[in-house]
Amino acid sequence: MTLPMVTACASPSPDGSECSLDTPSVALPGELRETSGVTVSMRDPSLVWTHNDQGHAPLLYALDRDGRVRARIEVSPSNGDWEDVARGRCDLGACLYIAATGDNEERRDLISFYRLAEPEGEGEGSVEAERYRMVLPDGPRDIEAMYVLPTDQIFFVTKGRNHPVTVYRYPSPLRSEAIVTLVEVQRLTSGPVAPPRMVTGASATLDGNIVAIRTYQSLEFFSVTGGERLLESDFGRVDLRPLREAQGEGIGFGANGTIVLTSESAGGVAPSLTFLSCDLNPAVFEQPEPTPGPAA
Repeated sequence: MTLPMVTACASPSPDGSECSLDTPSVALPGELRETSGVTVSMRDPSLVWTHNDQGHAPLLYALDRDGRVRARIEVSPSNGDWEDVARGRCDLGACLYIAATGDNEERRDLISFYRLAEPEGEGEGSVEAERYRMVLPDGPRDIEAMYVLPTDQIFFVTKGRNHPVTVYRYPSPLRSEAIVTLVEVQRLTSGPVAPPRMVTGASATLDGNIVAIRTYQSLEFFSVTGGERLLESDFGRVDLRPLREAQGEGIGFGANGTIVLTSESAGGVAPSLTFLSCDLNPAVFEQPEPTPGPAA
């Protein structure tokens, strides 16, 4: 497939999908030098949530489109290597999900994700999250990508470091008291992939019809079947190399065709926040009214 280029002007791909820079990328403050996952707020769609990788305080950061920190929220309990964050509707109204699944050496038998009601996107605070413990059916894997389908359907995508890029599902219902074995859904590659093609983030539309998976160098859109498998969509793949990200990590769907990307710092290049405008099916990007938080 010929990849459409991400430039200041949209370049159509052979299948008709196109993405362009919405606004120039902005540098993030140094405290987010290892920003990893990103998701758009459901309570205030003008904000995004992000976090650092392993070795940093367990903080969620709310950012505006200029990359300014609007909120710092400490999450407890905290355990493991945070790699991605996702949003979704839940019994609490709007929820954030944090994947504590990083495992570069693929030695962790037990991994986790956390679920919490989305907090206010202003000021300082702390929240309690529910922890859900998991094991993989075929041994440890490095996982940096998670997406959520309606309602509370949690999926993880492996990085492809030493094994095929694989999608796993948390079998419903959510059980915080148990250690749950993930279910393999499908393999997206036949074997390990080269470092530029390793998966670093994923996101789903709120209606659960489209999933986007990013690597260090590209972004690919998938349609979701009734059986929850991913199919290559007509929207195709986007070449992210023209963005010159230091180390591309996170991806999130926004409103009206907006895609948000984050990149860690590397080689003296600052961490960054980028918004793309993608010309896909408009219905995919229907943005609901801001979701209120839980009642006090």
